[in-house]
Amino acid sequence: MLQVGKMKIQLKLYGSSKMLSDKEILLIELPNNSNIEKLRSVLNQIINEKYLKKHLQNLSKTAAFFSSADEVITDNYKLKNKELISIIPPIGGG
Repeated sequence: MLQVGKMKIQLKLYGSSKMLSDKEILLIELPNNSNIEKLRSVLNQIINEKYLKKHLQNLSKTAAFFSSADEVITDNYKLKNKELISIIPPIGGG
């Protein structure tokens, strides 16, 4: 049950972020009026709790987030309850 003052967002996982869940979408509970910066902080906590630090060490800092309209959203973007957001980890190569 959703607590007062809380909201849930749906985070669609791509690339290495799929390590966070065995599902395509991760539900994340955040305080009301949260923004992408707060989501990054909560993601960092999830990575630490799941012992994925060595695999996803910089994910919360370096990933790009996209709205359901496929627009890049910045850290001060205000999230809405039940909103679908995509996380795209940086792609390395050489």
